[in-house]
Amino acid sequence: MTTNPNRLSQIETLWSMVYHAHEEGGAQRAQAQHELLARYGSAIQRYLAGALRDPTAADDVYQEFAVKFLRGDFRSAREEKGRFRSFLKVILGRLVADHYRHQIRRPAQQLDSSIQLSDSADAEQREQEFLTVWRDEMLTRAWSDLAEEEGRTGKPWMRVLKLRVENPNLRSSELADALSREIGEEVTATRVRVILHRARERFSNFLISAVAETLPTATLEAIEQELAELKLLQYCQALLEQRKQKSNDSRP
Repeated sequence: MTTNPNRLSQIETLWSMVYHAHEEGGAQRAQAQHELLARYGSAIQRYLAGALRDPTAADDVYQEFAVKFLRGDFRSAREEKGRFRSFLKVILGRLVADHYRHQIRRPAQQLDSSIQLSDSADAEQREQEFLTVWRDEMLTRAWSDLAEEEGRTGKPWMRVLKLRVENPNLRSSELADALSREIGEEVTATRVRVILHRARERFSNFLISAVAETLPTATLEAIEQELAELKLLQYCQALLEQRKQKSNDSRP
């Protein structure tokens, strides 16, 4: 069942899945482990590829991460310590640092200066690389959820938004013609503006949900801060302001 992105209370945080993934035995543990790796395995691999700049080394470190995760080495992690993003960044940072230290300690291997410098001087660069990968992962999840909803409802949310992103200078009439060709039915300029508005709103909803599930406490303030740090706030600012207003109006 698809979670309603308007209901933050329905979102199971990734910390919940981390706990389930480290429970003793049972199908729930295996399911949680599989879901976490399926969700974020590609993001982890992209980060390691950029941080290590060596496909073989990146694959080796990813396999080490997967083994440690499946073995239960991260069972002491707790949501009180912060965001899932921070938890993952620390673990991957340690694995990358361990890789470089291991390479330096191998006397039989001649290291070039760029590899030796990477363990210390490039820490800030790796931090930015991780943020970029994580930002892309949040966007990818929002696009994926939008595509899933389009397939389920028949509403051309993803296609109209994709057309706008790829053709930012199209007038409404031209965008309507392009969407008409995409879906095989006539769309007017007025209708395409309505569809585009709703598609943007749906995308914002899914992006908020993607970020919210990575936070220990998914308050509107925490979500806004995380979106700002990831430079994603521009996609969700209007919707967040609406939610803040509704929250304020509902208070006695």
